[in-house]
Amino acid sequence: MGTEAVMPEETPFLEIRNLSKKYGAFTALDSANLVVKAGAIHGFLGKNGAGKSTLVKIIAGSEPPTSGQVLYKGTDITDWPLARRRKAGINLLPQHAEIVPELSVAENLVLPDYPTNGMLLSKSRMRRKAEELLAKYDLHFDVDARAGDLDTPDQRRLTIVRTLVDDGSFAMLDEPTTALSQVERDSLFTWMRALNAKGQTFAFISHYSSEIRAICDTVTVLRDGQVVADHTDPTTMSANEISELVVGGSVSEYVRERRSSSETKVRVEGLRIGETGPVDLTVGRGEIVGLVGLPGSGAQETARALAGLTKPEVTALEIDGKAVSTGSVRAATAAGIEYLTNDRLGEGIVGPFSVSESIATGRWPTSRGFIDRKAIRDTYEAFHQRMRFRVAGPNQPIEQLSGGNQQKILLSRIMAVNPELLILDEPTLGVDVSAKEEIHRIINELTEEGTSVILLAYDIDEMVRVVDRVFTFQDGHIVATLTGDEITPDHILRQLNHQSSDSSTAA
Repeated sequence: MGTEAVMPEETPFLEIRNLSKKYGAFTALDSANLVVKAGAIHGFLGKNGAGKSTLVKIIAGSEPPTSGQVLYKGTDITDWPLARRRKAGINLLPQHAEIVPELSVAENLVLPDYPTNGMLLSKSRMRRKAEELLAKYDLHFDVDARAGDLDTPDQRRLTIVRTLVDDGSFAMLDEPTTALSQVERDSLFTWMRALNAKGQTFAFISHYSSEIRAICDTVTVLRDGQVVADHTDPTTMSANEISELVVGGSVSEYVRERRSSSETKVRVEGLRIGETGPVDLTVGRGEIVGLVGLPGSGAQETARALAGLTKPEVTALEIDGKAVSTGSVRAATAAGIEYLTNDRLGEGIVGPFSVSESIATGRWPTSRGFIDRKAIRDTYEAFHQRMRFRVAGPNQPIEQLSGGNQQKILLSRIMAVNPELLILDEPTLGVDVSAKEEIHRIINELTEEGTSVILLAYDIDEMVRVVDRVFTFQDGHIVATLTGDEITPDHILRQLNHQSSDSSTAA
């Protein structure tokens, strides 16, 4: 402590010393050492299960380490509880942090520490505190507005501000760009840079090297629970060099050989849902088509309607020339349509279910009227080998897994039934670079067996590499169909930028 008093400028803002975390025989973090400097946007990269989320949970105080130390501004805080760390300015925005949509902006900002007068809530103090926070972080929301009425990027900003409770705070953001479009991500990054210029320190966890290079001034790479690179300037490295650090070797980027299908497998005519429509489209047998558009453009709305999550007002849907029912998940499933949501927590996983149960959810195999546990275990083993998700075993609760491993489980669940039409909304969401390429190859294998695929992906470069055609949406309608050499990132982004300027959605 004497060193801190004499030369405080040499005391690291945050220091991790020999930090380890074990879950039974599984080592999630292995003698990790790193330093975060004050005023940095410090990136963290690694494969699924590399230890990134475990590390930030330990720093935040929501997980205890098995051994090692956490020092904050020179003070050993290893034994501090989560509440004490929050008061000191250490906050974690988890991967699935959500607002409470029915509450106001002000109520969300002060949650759960509502100001009171005696036993009663002080609405005036709550509003004043919320207005001060919004002004401090350059946001201009109406504090009385319903939080659920904000658009997705503003909801994300709201949850981030909730982590910035003290001057000099350390805000750790675990994949904050999930489900944001490129325009929305750029807007969020601009806002973060403005806060950083005023001295705000961030930890930024992402699976996208492009995001790390765009927003971070330094990066730590973890592999198998160990720090393999620290204080590396990501802007001096190519995306491939960063990927090789993450994986521990070269990464072969998957590029699908585009094909045109002579046989129409799926035909949609006159789809209408709310402000979306009419939409007409076809998907060939074994074809992958991409749907692209800004939020509210109709791309995601069309996908969810085909999956039975919303009921179309008017539509004709044919698969292999036969009319099929629409309007419910049960009807879609009966027609051979399977949907992968981009909302893992809200619509995907059932937290307490085990990994093996999660793969079988909704289609429990039976034998003589009883659930066939052996069949469930056999399916688990088959997909464990194929998808290579990192788990302690078939009985581990899915809620304990990293987001990327949860995504692999959800993919396994819908692939296990050999669907006719696979609707994938962000299939590689939260998945590391090597697993992402593996998933694309598996999807390609399914198309070779005749499965048709509708793909939504906010990473335009990813979409360009894996689709055969692209439908672009605006104002609820398909406005262009791109094929062959027309499918390029620049071409797609020009259309999106045109849409964003027309609709004034770009920040």
